[in-house]
Amino acid sequence: MTTHKKHKKIPEPLARKHRARKRLVQALYQMHYNDMTARVVIEQFLEEQDFNKVDTEFFKSALRYIETNKAEIEAVIDPHLGRDKTSLGAVEYAVLTMATYELLKHPETPFKVVINEAILMATEFGGEGGHIFVNGVLTQVAADTRKIETSAAAPKLPSKD
Repeated sequence: MTTHKKHKKIPEPLARKHRARKRLVQALYQMHYNDMTARVVIEQFLEEQDFNKVDTEFFKSALRYIETNKAEIEAVIDPHLGRDKTSLGAVEYAVLTMATYELLKHPETPFKVVINEAILMATEFGGEGGHIFVNGVLTQVAADTRKIETSAAAPKLPSKD
């Protein structure tokens, strides 16, 4: 007898944002390899892909912000890499960039949700084991960018008094 995991249907606004994140990772990857501007990539994606069930405003505003503030985002990510970023896959760096943007600019989204979404993207699009690396880096990025939220979520150790 086989058992199947039942997947909970997530509310449509959350599903729309999930789809936007997927497209955002794809767009960042494309910008990395093709030296394209956010404006051109947005136009191309909107023309060539179905955005009916995608949070289009999140996608567009995120891509524009990331393009304009690339140095700021890299300054948050790079100290936690533990290696030269040129040794990373473009997908993993795109996922880290997308998630760091969201950690910085969307405090309404819990850090655990941001990290979980990034792990899903890295698993789907990245290299083998890339999701583990993404998880480790983003846990550190979240600790830096969401100090109050992450410290509240940390397990409390009993005192030795």
